[in-house]
Amino acid sequence: MTADHIPHRNAEFAQQLVQRLCEAGCAGFVVSPGSRNTPIVMAAANTPIPIEVVVDERSAGFFALGWAKAAREPIALVCTSGSAGAHYLPAVIEARESGVPLIVVTADRPPEHQDIGAPQTTFQDGFYQRHIKGYLGIAAADDKGALEKLPELASLVATVTQGKPGPVHLNIGFREPLWEASPRALPVEQLIESPEPTLPADELPELPRTRRGLVVAGPIQEAHPDAQAAAQAVIQMARRLGWPVLADIASGLRQGPENSASLVSGYDLLLRSETVRSALEPDFVLHIGRMPTSKTLFTWLQTLEDKATPVWNISTDGQAHTLASKPRIIRTSWRRLANYCQGVASDAIPESDWIEGWRKAETITQEVIAEQTADVPIWEGEISAIASRIPRKGRLILASGMAIRDADSYASKLPAGSECLVNRGVNGIDGLIATAAGVAAQDPSRQVRLIIGDLAFQHDIGSLAAAAAQPNLDIVVINNGGGGIFEFLPIRQATDKFDRFFLTPQNLNIAAVTAGFGIVSCRCESASELELVLSGAKTGCRVTEVIVDRQHNVNIHKTIGSAVTARLNEEFLLEQVDGEGNATPGGGLEPGKRLSGH
Repeated sequence: MTADHIPHRNAEFAQQLVQRLCEAGCAGFVVSPGSRNTPIVMAAANTPIPIEVVVDERSAGFFALGWAKAAREPIALVCTSGSAGAHYLPAVIEARESGVPLIVVTADRPPEHQDIGAPQTTFQDGFYQRHIKGYLGIAAADDKGALEKLPELASLVATVTQGKPGPVHLNIGFREPLWEASPRALPVEQLIESPEPTLPADELPELPRTRRGLVVAGPIQEAHPDAQAAAQAVIQMARRLGWPVLADIASGLRQGPENSASLVSGYDLLLRSETVRSALEPDFVLHIGRMPTSKTLFTWLQTLEDKATPVWNISTDGQAHTLASKPRIIRTSWRRLANYCQGVASDAIPESDWIEGWRKAETITQEVIAEQTADVPIWEGEISAIASRIPRKGRLILASGMAIRDADSYASKLPAGSECLVNRGVNGIDGLIATAAGVAAQDPSRQVRLIIGDLAFQHDIGSLAAAAAQPNLDIVVINNGGGGIFEFLPIRQATDKFDRFFLTPQNLNIAAVTAGFGIVSCRCESASELELVLSGAKTGCRVTEVIVDRQHNVNIHKTIGSAVTARLNEEFLLEQVDGEGNATPGGGLEPGKRLSGH
């Protein structure tokens, strides 16, 4: 083939590639500048599909992750050859674990450039290995057989939304000349809606006839259009049955007044009381979503399973999400789960004492929190609670670490129509600013707020370039002078090594950094200042730094925990001695009254 034909073949293949991506439901492209990916970028630019340009590939990966997470549709990542695609790896790992559809398209050098020391050339086919749902390599787009692989390509990109959504990788070699000035507009056909694939699934058995059932909803992260509808069907079923619902902040079930009747918040604190765990022990648990953020709740669930309490772990992604020795895993789809819950009718009178016991424990917990935090300096739980008061239909993004733990414990409700999005697939602190920027870009009409710690903020400073272009983005930085979460771990006792290797205190000037990106910032040192700033008007991306005394924060967390346990121990007696001196286990709403059974 002469060099004159190469750009035309490149363009033809790139156009066919983009067409297949559109047919697979690709909602947008995130591209980073480069030369080798020119044919793909030009083909995408000649369609009406939205395109975002993010210079740093690592930021671009998380930007696309946030966009796809918010849209619940596939997003394509496009980069040049060499090390560029390697920077997508952290975002690809998160997408795989949390169930987000990404189509990673890396341009490559043709075969004759491989393994000879050619510049900007490396082995790209193994970049993501076990972290993707599938891979397809095209040696060179201008080769005669390249177009013959299009059906295989179409089949691969369709898998991103099948079952548990996730990433796939396309690696395509391009020879020079890469492009010439003869662009053609590429029509985008009607997107093909794929039916839900037939996947292996268990029969959902008949629900046990118990009045002391409990629903635990962990984080629901899969970017699947049926996920939230199914979660709502679960909580509606729980309301009909009179079962309490312990809903993680990232479950999507704390939003709106319609869910309030069944919801119990503050469970991380109240379940630390052995008396409460005994008095409110369920006969059956339905667990949906991933493992709960609350370690207290997660450990309690594992204990219940190991002592043979029936716990159904509903798995929509093929994973167990439990560490029990003999777990009951029921594999199904979100759609099947929704249909099942909608068909469950309550033919028994709910046991009022059961849910009232949970409400009493919750009320006591909230009262103690209010008592112990009255007139104290600002602390991290208070920051998370204030910053979680996002506008109606807003989007809240919580960093891993203390931000999500505190929001889970102290932000009891979220506004109707809002969403809470988290990167809890591998619980990393990386790429959070870029993720938030991608979420903000997906729908500029919705306000987005990211709550992040100072170390995670520093880790993703480069992504402020993408954030600066999102006027609907608010970033709240909790500055406690390092990795404050380590203060709560046993390693804190290693006083001679703790600060340097674990706390890692920094001296970052956040105001100066944000100013360099053209972002307005302010600094708060009290709850009233923070409330005033967040309730005020803004005209662009904003960063609000909140200064926290780390030791005070540790002390108030410990004080609240001890006080809640002490008060609950008074109200929910572990043992009550009867008139003949016999110990009666249980306790409950009143001294000596045990919560009744079936």
